[in-house]
Amino acid sequence: MHPVDPAEDSRTGEVAVPSAAEQAERTMAPSRLHLVVVTTRVLDSEDAPAGGVTIRTRFWHPRDRRWSENDFESLEHARSLFIDESGWVLRQEQALDTPMAREWIFEAHRIDFTRSSKEQILRDLGMTPDSVHRMLEQVKPEAPE
Repeated sequence: MHPVDPAEDSRTGEVAVPSAAEQAERTMAPSRLHLVVVTTRVLDSEDAPAGGVTIRTRFWHPRDRRWSENDFESLEHARSLFIDESGWVLRQEQALDTPMAREWIFEAHRIDFTRSSKEQILRDLGMTPDSVHRMLEQVKPEAPE
């Protein structure tokens, strides 16, 4: 994909990205930082699951040694997950040549990629994602009062 003029992005009605100064400042030594390049794209109708999901993000996960893909309802929803929930700092955003396609460069902490995965935590407890799914299926919903 090729970059486009950032001024064109303002016509999409997307919320402006907070500047790096408006986001959290670095707290760890520079040697402990990791840059993460996240790309976004619109999901095709056959790729999109139900529930209003329209955007897919993708980035390389160093611990898992594979691409990490996640689906979101909007660019703002994806951006807020990476910034607010993951604590990453957005250093650069670039609009690409297709609608809602972006390239974000985040500053993350290396520890974000060295923690145990959810599957590893489950295995440590003697469980698997399938066993958790089966257990959750057995839970009976509460009757409304």
